[in-house]
Amino acid sequence: MIRFLRPSDLTRLLFLRPSEGGTQAFTLDSAVHPSAREYRPNRYFARSLILRGRRDGWVAFGRSGVSGIVRVRRRNGPTVWEVSELFLSPNAVPEIDGAELLGDLAEIAASHGVHRVFLRIEDGSPMATAARRAGYTFQTRETLYRRPEDLRGQDQQAHYPVESGWRVVGDVDLQSVFRLYGTATPMSVRETAGMTLPEWRDSLEPLPRAARNSITGRRKSDGVNSGELLLEGEHGPVAWMRYSDASNERLFTLMVEPEAQVDLDEVVRGVLAGGYGMPAAMLVPLYARRIAMALRAAEFVPGHDYELFARQTAERAKIPRNAMVAAGG
Repeated sequence: MIRFLRPSDLTRLLFLRPSEGGTQAFTLDSAVHPSAREYRPNRYFARSLILRGRRDGWVAFGRSGVSGIVRVRRRNGPTVWEVSELFLSPNAVPEIDGAELLGDLAEIAASHGVHRVFLRIEDGSPMATAARRAGYTFQTRETLYRRPEDLRGQDQQAHYPVESGWRVVGDVDLQSVFRLYGTATPMSVRETAGMTLPEWRDSLEPLPRAARNSITGRRKSDGVNSGELLLEGEHGPVAWMRYSDASNERLFTLMVEPEAQVDLDEVVRGVLAGGYGMPAAMLVPLYARRIAMALRAAEFVPGHDYELFARQTAERAKIPRNAMVAAGG
């Protein structure tokens, strides 16, 4: 059984001691920053006092009391959630209690009109078995690539968008970026990440403190240097990146046209431009081998591996005639 957090859960929150010492579900932010993985009962209690905050966190009950606490957040749109934190009690069996928790969460998501739920776990975690038992589909394996602070870049001036070929994404670029996604992403991933433009847009993982819905140009982030840029080629965009400089570290995503004749070393230099030598990090999916090689050449160091799962919580409606479908779909 799983239910919303309540103020009466204070004692349960205080005495929960997560079995792994930290969260078993990860966002880009918590994958990069170990301090973001810690269990903070006071934060959950504070959220339980706010009606809106309760909807983001649930407490799960198993055979012998509280089996875990889980928190979700919306991705880029209202139809997609991701598990941002998941703490299991020491008495919980991940393959059993974890599976029940994830299954209950998917049912709640469906009742709230959510179509998909994403879950990222560490490679080798027993939660992989739990996810599969709960109906979550393995999407891809990811490796965290990090580049430490580079003092050589502190005096570097931001040279995009004009000189480097990068430019800011505008509303008119939405379909072009979606086509790039269709050619750069395997079908097996698109089946869960999104086959139509609205599905894909809602599934984009938010970067720390960056604005959601930014691909449409509707909103700007508050006080954080973040944005989206396109690299134009002869026949359209050949690369697309999103970045956020929250916490004095450049966290970014990068997508590159696989058949384009593009210098990936130059692409990575464009990604780092304007960062003034600050540390940088990206979760690179297994299928993006060219990007991984370019990051290594730019002195990025591979770290932890993660597995990304997704659960479809609602049947796909018949695709309207005017809905754009990713290439290969």
